[in-house]
Amino acid sequence: MILTGRFINKKIRTLSNAAARRAHCYRSLYDVKYVLLLCEAKDWKMVAPCINRLKELGKTVHVCVYIQKHDETPIWDYAYLLVESDSDVDLWGFPKKNIRNQLNSLSVDLLLDFTNRELAVMRYLVLQHPAAFKVGAKYGTDESTYDLSIVMKDGLRDIPFLFEQVLNYLQTIRSR
Repeated sequence: MILTGRFINKKIRTLSNAAARRAHCYRSLYDVKYVLLLCEAKDWKMVAPCINRLKELGKTVHVCVYIQKHDETPIWDYAYLLVESDSDVDLWGFPKKNIRNQLNSLSVDLLLDFTNRELAVMRYLVLQHPAAFKVGAKYGTDESTYDLSIVMKDGLRDIPFLFEQVLNYLQTIRSR
């Protein structure tokens, strides 16, 4: 149970401001070897084919899944980090330290965020992760906290479309 989202939202604003000022790093699909994908359990049927496609492209994929008590736990052949809304989030809305440590210990070339912008816990995890290249969706007039943002219209959360656009742009980016 979260008492208030005030403190985590304040920290998210601080991290967002810092993300806008940090040096941006871009990588082509060829340069990306390790991917950290963040998603929600309720979207698992849309996300699983994306993960499989990345694996087919020879990428090592680490997955962090946010699950609420009424969601089904995703079934996948590989290990993933599960962030449970009840047991892995403290009273102030922050993910517990062991979750942050596990996630931040993953050295990745690309952080791919498929989570809902309204999930403060996952937004916090994305913003504080040390990945140099972060990719995600931008809705409306949101400020961009990613290195590469795909603008989504009308608040639509179309994960397959977002994934295809990300792949398209990563293939277009040329490395030195």
